[in-house]
Amino acid sequence: MIEPIKIGNKKYLTVNTMAAITNKSTQTVYWLIKKGNTIRKMKAIRIADRWLIPFEELINFPFTSCGPNSKDTIYHYNEKGKIVEDSNGG
Repeated sequence: MIEPIKIGNKKYLTVNTMAAITNKSTQTVYWLIKKGNTIRKMKAIRIADRWLIPFEELINFPFTSCGPNSKDTIYHYNEKGKIVEDSNGG
């Protein structure tokens, strides 16, 4: 079960949690925050020395495959960290 951090009425994920849920390295998640993929940057806020990712980004962020045609395969995750959508042609 995913346990997000609650701040006020919003839920956030740490970089480590997002990496574990999406089966990506923490460096990849930092890259998505700072540079993004071919679609957009991952939304995040920085509190002290920690990046916190809004829980909605797990569901809404358009992950892409690697390579020069990375817009060809776009996928998303559900609240449980399972891939729920694969689309071709972006």
